[in-house]
Amino acid sequence: MNKYALATAAFAITLFASIGHAKAQDANGQNMVDPNRVVMVINGEEIKGAEYYRRMEYLSGVGTQMGAGFSEFPPGFLTIQQLINERLVFALAKEKGVFPTDQEVQEELDIRQKDNPDLLKNWIAAGGNSEDLKYQLRFQIAQFKLQTYGVTITDTEVEKDYKDRPDTYKIPKQFKLRVIVVPSSDETKTVDQELAGGKSFADVAKEKSVDITKALGGEFGTVPVYKLSTETQNALGEIKIGQTTKWLTTNPGGGTGAYLKFFLEDIIPEKKMELDERLRRMIRRKLMADRGKIKNANISKELDGVRTKAKIDIKQPEFADAYQKFMKAYLQQHVGSN
Repeated sequence: MNKYALATAAFAITLFASIGHAKAQDANGQNMVDPNRVVMVINGEEIKGAEYYRRMEYLSGVGTQMGAGFSEFPPGFLTIQQLINERLVFALAKEKGVFPTDQEVQEELDIRQKDNPDLLKNWIAAGGNSEDLKYQLRFQIAQFKLQTYGVTITDTEVEKDYKDRPDTYKIPKQFKLRVIVVPSSDETKTVDQELAGGKSFADVAKEKSVDITKALGGEFGTVPVYKLSTETQNALGEIKIGQTTKWLTTNPGGGTGAYLKFFLEDIIPEKKMELDERLRRMIRRKLMADRGKIKNANISKELDGVRTKAKIDIKQPEFADAYQKFMKAYLQQHVGSN
């Protein structure tokens, strides 16, 4: 898939979440920016929507990766660029007969909400609405369908991949941990004395730890083994459930660092993932994407063809000029890389 067309997909979501709460509605009930809304107050001076959005639109120091370098473009231009990218992806999807239907979008939303029941609630809390979310899902589905155009993966292929790659489809060993972090070796002695005196690890963590987890009694969570350092893994391997590790340091090579001690609450053994509906879908999509990279290697050229034919009229002169310069640089680089 064209890396230019896909590179800023997450940007639009982030931008939307940032501005959603400062919207008003016009007479037709459509969302619009409220220029008179007070966004913040600094030393008694009000900053209103008009200034905020104008500044955000032209904020300096923002840009995008172009080859090996970074090119600065204001957020307003990047948003225009993203909107163009989305519409061109949709145009190519329609041309190839794979534009996502309303039913496909709803099915994708249902699947994601099954995995994350708070998905829509959190989206709305960030200032969005269900139609905005469906639009983003439609775009993602269109991208995937273009990437995997003409690719079919059978149930037999899914089951074979699951059987042939057992290490891929397993849940690694996990450790349920608490932690105490102190800034000096002297304080490690105080902690050890209190633990030896019968105080619970959680209580000592609340009193002595300088880590953010102290409020929760040092609750570190359930952590997969691969996310722990080799030193921590070795220390945990020396103890049993209900015991504490020796003191570790955040700077094992020497010098100034914090000291930390873990309490091992539980060990969850490694286990093989069940080949349920969710995993079948994940494997199928992974195999489709892998095969699509080969079968549809020229999709970027097709998108460039759609872009060449597109009639794009950017009304803000500075953004129109920026887009022309961007496309000139991009096409030179892109054509040179093919």
